[in-house]
Amino acid sequence: MGDLNYKAFISYSHGDGKLVDWLHKGLEAYRPPKGVGAAAGRPLRPIFRDRAELSAAADLGEAIRTALDHSEFLILVCSEAARRSKWVGEEIRHFLSTHGPQRVICLLVDSPEGGGEVVDCLPQALREALPPGGEPLAADIRPGGDGRRLAFMKIAATLLGTRLDSLIQRDARRRTRWMTAITTGALGVAVVTGALALIAVDARREADAQRAEAEDLVAYMLGDLRKKLEPVGRLDVLDGVGARALAHYAHVRTGDLDDTELAQQAKAQTLLGEVRVKRGDLKGARQAFSQAARTSEALSNREPNDGARLYDHAQNVFWLAYVDWRLARATEAEAGFRRYGELAERLTRLDPSNADWRLEVAYARSNLGTLLFEQGRPKDALAAFIDARDRFTVAYKAAPDVKAHVLDLADTRAWVSDSLLRMGRVREAYTERVAVHELITGLLKKQPDDRPLMAKVLAGQLALARRALDLGRVEEADRLVDEASRGFMELVALDPQNANWLEFAATADMEAFDVAVAAGDLTAARAAHVRASERAAKLRALNPEVYAWTAKLSGRLRAQTIRLADIDGRPDLAKAAATEIERSLAARPGVKGDADREALLLGAAHLAQGRPDEVQRLLGPRQDSLSPEGRDTLARALHRLGRADEAAAIVRSLRAQGYARPDFVAFWRDSALG
Repeated sequence: MGDLNYKAFISYSHGDGKLVDWLHKGLEAYRPPKGVGAAAGRPLRPIFRDRAELSAAADLGEAIRTALDHSEFLILVCSEAARRSKWVGEEIRHFLSTHGPQRVICLLVDSPEGGGEVVDCLPQALREALPPGGEPLAADIRPGGDGRRLAFMKIAATLLGTRLDSLIQRDARRRTRWMTAITTGALGVAVVTGALALIAVDARREADAQRAEAEDLVAYMLGDLRKKLEPVGRLDVLDGVGARALAHYAHVRTGDLDDTELAQQAKAQTLLGEVRVKRGDLKGARQAFSQAARTSEALSNREPNDGARLYDHAQNVFWLAYVDWRLARATEAEAGFRRYGELAERLTRLDPSNADWRLEVAYARSNLGTLLFEQGRPKDALAAFIDARDRFTVAYKAAPDVKAHVLDLADTRAWVSDSLLRMGRVREAYTERVAVHELITGLLKKQPDDRPLMAKVLAGQLALARRALDLGRVEEADRLVDEASRGFMELVALDPQNANWLEFAATADMEAFDVAVAAGDLTAARAAHVRASERAAKLRALNPEVYAWTAKLSGRLRAQTIRLADIDGRPDLAKAAATEIERSLAARPGVKGDADREALLLGAAHLAQGRPDEVQRLLGPRQDSLSPEGRDTLARALHRLGRADEAAAIVRSLRAQGYARPDFVAFWRDSALG
């Protein structure tokens, strides 16, 4: 393109003139710190800004086209007026005809109705030029965004070709030196009576400069840096980000913090809580979320009509409820999720056009469904999940390339599948799981380096494998489990401290056991059982309070021990494992977990102990909420009790729904029922 005459061309609607005045003058006057940028002096000038209205013109004009051709960057002010402007669109198209979209810097001013993602804020001409799922460089001055100072520094860093964190640090250190030099010069002129005042001014200015540096860094760490680090999946790095942010506030009295600083402090606590959840430190996570919630609630109460403050508080309320749910504190979790739903409704009343806030209602419905599901009410849970699914589907169809929309829809459809399974609708449960798998694998193809997303895809494969095995599709289940097992082994090697990944690796081994038994490969089944036991032991060592006993892990392992003992004709080993299940669950009388899962475990234990009457008393009253496996256990108990007609009715119902697990088929084929 030859020599470029302008550092940047500002494309904007003239209704945003005052904002552009601030940006234009600030950039041209900005002197980068020493060592930043190739040029000395003011390298961010000249910047072209057209001050003439073009509404009556037939085209852009030669002067505008020439300026666009000879500008290194295009700074695009993304407002509602700009999105409607014909000339902003023409300037974008002309600039992109000679430059790539990577040379466009967007300043997000507002969000359109029904969309809050970066791509929603862009003029159509730029959206059309971006690759699928792509986003331009963007600085965000919308409410709850970067703020003007950080947005300015983002734009300056891009124009200078330097890293944002480096520029912030150098700029703040330079401001400190300037203030010190000014004060030192003044001291040379001042008399003794003025010296103390100047020293105080110097100290205050230096403190202000250092505080500004720290605040800029905190905003960067909790915003852009966090977004860049999360896909990597390294919890130690994310933990360090939150810890460094909180270290800044540890040296400042809470009473000296303004509302913006308090909000950043709360966000740092929230980040620490999220990291602790992923590490399995649920008590530590609860402490962090509690502190964040106290601050966010106080801030929201001060400004009850500030949606951003209310949104931040709603997230902390959600996380507290989620941790209570994971800790089996059912009463507290239900209260928290209901409170979260109330806050979501308040958000939509504040701004019914805000798509993100409308989604909060969908999240609340989904959380309610989770509680109903665990209370053994699959029909009610299904209704809540379908409501949430329909809301998430609207958002997904409006923006199918947005990661959050894909994951929200996939998660809810997974819960729909689980609810259908508890209602005995096996084929429909499989179909929903196939849809989930297609959604998230499609997303992973676009973001192959996103490791948390990869873990989600692998976990989805395990769930799909279970549903395939329910239908007797052993080869399909075997393929899915094998792929997931290898994937989780890679993830655990990457971060051995990630308890979630280690737990899923153990789950994959247990799924491999079930598939191997179904295929008649007892050698592979025993090997898988050993691997699962070893991983469960590592989890207990990592966090004994959380993983000392879980129905999902320890209970299932012992149930598989019973299965192996039955195959080997060792009733003594089966009874020993059954006794351990009974003892472990009896030792937790005050803990409320997944009641149906625990009932199923106890049912299997009682059956192994030769007590079918206890199985009937335990599972009979909850038959309508039992999984097909639980109904099969109940039917076997009824069969042993001589209640053949009742057992046959359950078996016929399961067969009619397509349930065809090989052990189910073999047992009832060889039974007196035929």
